[in-house]
This record gives sequence, structure tokens and C-alpha cells, in this order.
Amino acid sequence: MPLIMNIESRLPGCYVVTLNGRLDGTTCAGCDAKITSVLIPETKTLMFDMSNLDYISSMGLRIFIKTRKFIEGNGGGVHMINMQPQIERVFEIANLLGGMRLFAGIKEADEYFDAMRKKS
Repeated sequence: MPLIMNIESRLPGCYVVTLNGRLDGTTCAGCDAKITSVLIPETKTLMFDMSNLDYISSMGLRIFIKTRKFIEGNGGGVHMINMQPQIERVFEIANLLGGMRLFAGIKEADEYFDAMRKKS
């Protein structure tokens, strides 16, 4: 199954990346290029909607590591939405969940970020 990907701007500096299918050696290059296109200094938040991501390889994990390093280096954060149990397990094994927020859905993520904006 190919990877179908969408990047949506939610607010200035905030994007939701939706991944559907498999993130593996065949699909990594295209995914990396699309994500890299929004890795600019103004980008502070990237949320990955993983509700339909069926599989992730070590090459796919590298994309998240690179993305997180860039975003956190700019004082921002990378967060996960709708993470499937098998994908969450891969992230746990790779010790990549620390410091990330996991949201059950986009509504929960929006409510969290709205509350954070009101505090600041």
C-alpha cells in the first residue's frame, strides 16, 4: 500500500501532517521531502495524525527524529494524534515518545493548544 500524505496549516506556524498507509523504504523519500518543505524557522508545532498509518520502518522513524530535532531546536514541539497501538509500540521500543504529547483526536489537540494560547 502506498503512503498517502496531507499537510494542513492549522494556524501560523502549526501544521497537521496526516499519514495513511505505510511509511517504509519505498515511501520515505517523498514523505521526507514534503515534511522538509514546512520545516522553516516559523514552524513551531507539527502534529502527526497517525490514525491510518499501518506500518513504520526504521527509515520512517528517522524522519520523525529529524523533524523533532528541527522543531525543538526552534523552541517548538512535535505531537501525535490517533496513534495506532502497533505504531505507538514501535515508538516506545525506539524510546521516541518522551517529551511528545499523544492526543486521542484532533479535537483534543485543538482544545489543548487553545488552552495553552489563552494562558500565554
